[in-house]
Amino acid sequence: MGWTWWTQKPAYVHVFLREASAVFILAEVVLFAVLIHKAGQDAETYRAYLDFLWHPLMVVFHILALAFAVWHSVTWFLLTPSALPRQIAGRRVPAALVVGQQFAGLAVVSLLIALWVAWVGAT
Repeated sequence: MGWTWWTQKPAYVHVFLREASAVFILAEVVLFAVLIHKAGQDAETYRAYLDFLWHPLMVVFHILALAFAVWHSVTWFLLTPSALPRQIAGRRVPAALVVGQQFAGLAVVSLLIALWVAWVGAT
């Protein structure tokens, strides 16, 4: 097939990007786990790691990881109706309702996290 098989069709590119997004999401999880570990150490070590995370190249990485996470979530939500039986009590549930509920849930959770960060503080 060759190394560029996924560039042959737009649908392949979408699937490949969704799968590649997992690498960026994993990297962010690892960075966060290290942050938690550093928080338990002395203040100087913690501050040095925070400075590393705020380096301009790391900020670009965080933005890229966020974009991949959004891409992953959106494409997953849009695929859900084709993977789930859409019937309740023998009546068909519209795909838009299934997808809409997922996006509403994402909005609520995102709002709660944003409020928590605003309340506790980001640093």
